[in-house]
Amino acid sequence: MAQRLSVSGHLAPDYPTLVREMREYRFPRPIRRAPILDALPEPAMFNLVHILTGMRRSGKTFHLFQLINDLLDNGVPRERIFYFNFADERLQPMPQDALDQVVAEFWRQCPEVRDQGAYLFLDEVQEAHRWQGFCQRLAEHDKVTLVITGSSSKLSSEQIATSFRGRSYAHEVLPLSFREYCVFRGITAPGTDDDAFSPRTRTDMESAFDRYLVDGGFPGVQSLSDAGRIDMLQSYMRDVVARDVAERLGRGEIALANQIALFALRNTACELSVSKLTAQLEQVGYKLYWGKARRILDLLRQAFLCYEVNEYSTSLKPDSTARPKIYAEDPGLVYAVSRANQQDIGKRLETAVYLELRRRQAGKRTDSITSLTLPDTRHRKVDFLVGDALGMEPYEAIQVTVDMTAPKTRDREVAGVRETMRRMPGVAGTIITMREEGVIATETGDVRVVPAWRWALESARSPDGPVR
Repeated sequence: MAQRLSVSGHLAPDYPTLVREMREYRFPRPIRRAPILDALPEPAMFNLVHILTGMRRSGKTFHLFQLINDLLDNGVPRERIFYFNFADERLQPMPQDALDQVVAEFWRQCPEVRDQGAYLFLDEVQEAHRWQGFCQRLAEHDKVTLVITGSSSKLSSEQIATSFRGRSYAHEVLPLSFREYCVFRGITAPGTDDDAFSPRTRTDMESAFDRYLVDGGFPGVQSLSDAGRIDMLQSYMRDVVARDVAERLGRGEIALANQIALFALRNTACELSVSKLTAQLEQVGYKLYWGKARRILDLLRQAFLCYEVNEYSTSLKPDSTARPKIYAEDPGLVYAVSRANQQDIGKRLETAVYLELRRRQAGKRTDSITSLTLPDTRHRKVDFLVGDALGMEPYEAIQVTVDMTAPKTRDREVAGVRETMRRMPGVAGTIITMREEGVIATETGDVRVVPAWRWALESARSPDGPVR
């Protein structure tokens, strides 16, 4: 039993047993995903604290196991690697000094490692008290490489910036990309250098991408039946609300927060109107003011359930009239919580494109992904304007549509890209569809039309990427 009676009369964790158990833990070898860290530094004082953030169940713990297995494969001795999960129920109620006790016990059991340098992996660290200050102090005072994870708004970008004062490096873990989805499903996807595809490869990839928009990319649901997957994904949403949002609002607000979470997910790829949200909830009996709805949406965003994409602007002063677009964490999550008469493959396709852009833009400047409303009388829209002028990254205008067989749809999608290319010389134009492929010549340049499955595989980081 990993508990003992404390001076206060409460059962206290048996730290020596818990630490020894984790030192002997046999790490599983998960299905390999694309690495989100290019390299882990050798243990040293004042190393940056690496933080894996992201929504619950997106795969952060298994990213840790992948990092650990890479270290072992590269010859790092097992005794220099220590993993501990602070979500362990044997730590409850969590003592104030749990972090200190766990790491101090590791040093007691492995005193020579403190001089050699240790790789420490602390999972669900936000469960411990005063974890920010402890991790900062540990990284500054000991010869360590420290990697931590957390699934709470306590590990949002805002909290990280406040807590670590520039001494950390956050890495966002998203659900599976389409290439990773194929690996998990045992589907052979073509390489990124392939230019020509056989008819069978094309239809196989079309079928797989169709399924990806339904199944989504959460690793833990890939082996479930359709009904089981939907139930599990719905529970993921409720878990985020109950554990990451309600802790900041109060338990009495769970029902309201669930309704706002459903609104956010069901309106993925749409402009976000907080006023519309409050009006809809008032119609079904909720008393809600604008500021409270905005706060709950912010908490859902900080818990990585959804994201907001702002309008492109060159002005330092934000446009108070421009509405951001909202995107869900995963197309499968959208499918699971939407009503049968609300299923919209176009919204889920655009959501999948946004998430892939987010993966590719990781580490880039803020607002490298924006939407664009053209300043003309027709106010034509472009779904995504991707790039960074200050970072010397050329822009790309991207439209997303299920198909362009209807002449009106084709004219609308092409016109938005064409006009953007005219107003912003040097911008590349792309239209992502479900099936169509080709090049459309316009007076301002060629517009590439590419099926979503092929675009998603291009330049996607392979699970067989850099080995640490």
